[in-house]
Amino acid sequence: MQCSSVICSYYCWESNFMQYCLNCPNSNDCFGCAGLIKGKYCILNKQYTKEEFEKLRAEIIEKMKREGIYGNFFPKELSPFGYNESSAMDEFPLEKEEALSLGFKWEDTPRGTYGKETVDWKTFPDSILELPKDFNVSREVFVCTECKKNYRIIEDELGFYRRMQIPIPRNCPECRHVRRFTNRGPNKLWGRICMCNKKNHFHGGAKCDVEFETSYAPERPEIIHCEKCYQAEVY
Repeated sequence: MQCSSVICSYYCWESNFMQYCLNCPNSNDCFGCAGLIKGKYCILNKQYTKEEFEKLRAEIIEKMKREGIYGNFFPKELSPFGYNESSAMDEFPLEKEEALSLGFKWEDTPRGTYGKETVDWKTFPDSILELPKDFNVSREVFVCTECKKNYRIIEDELGFYRRMQIPIPRNCPECRHVRRFTNRGPNKLWGRICMCNKKNHFHGGAKCDVEFETSYAPERPEIIHCEKCYQAEVY
């Protein structure tokens, strides 16, 4: 967002000429920095003059090029998380043995708390409209009906559920994320042919033969249409 010449960096909004930086908004001409705001001519969070910065940056880049690592993103060895704790697991799922063989970390310790819930779903209202106005959600601990992990609901979140008149979720944020991700479909496309055979569509009496790519695998039961047939159905 409003950036230019940002290489191998993350969360550097409105910044320019940044390399290998993390969480450095509104910064310019930085290399290997983290957590700076409005930084300029910094390397490893240390301030330099423009001339010193350009000289040292050139030396670092030359050394990285000799080692064949310049232009690559932060190496996996620097990650403080296990592969199964990161969003990489969503896009590119691996088994533990596969991840370890590739040099990634793996976290075996279960995260979160269990058995601390103060809410019994058997007696908790199904409708948000039945929830008392003075209900103090910040005091309550909920339990996920799927993974049994405890979680909380904050006041602003409860306010949203009241406005939208939807019940408090009975699944923890992690399980809700997995469900959303699953509903989105896999990170893969298949070549398919439109399955429409409606006579009142542009293809007339013959079956539509438009080919396209979709995240719906051929063995799935859903009926898929090309864009024109879909629009003809919904409009």
